[in-house]
Amino acid sequence: MAKITLYHFEGCPACQDAKAWIAQLQSEKPELKNAVIEMVDVHKTPGFKAPAPFQYVPTFFVDERKVLEGNVSKDKVEYLMRAVLQ
Repeated sequence: MAKITLYHFEGCPACQDAKAWIAQLQSEKPELKNAVIEMVDVHKTPGFKAPAPFQYVPTFFVDERKVLEGNVSKDKVEYLMRAVLQ
């Protein structure tokens, strides 16, 4: 199964939305609880080096490939979570 990595930082409104949608989706749709999501705070991770290409947060990678960046919608987050479970 593929792994999602969410790059974010505390205080970012778009990041807060993305994290809230993940929690909400996993609560509303139990099948999404199996999506593996690693959360990486870019300001609190010692020695953080941004994977290329990386410009904005929130940024979602699946395995080592960027798939979403910047403001995202709940629908896109759900689509991504379902895709990694395939």
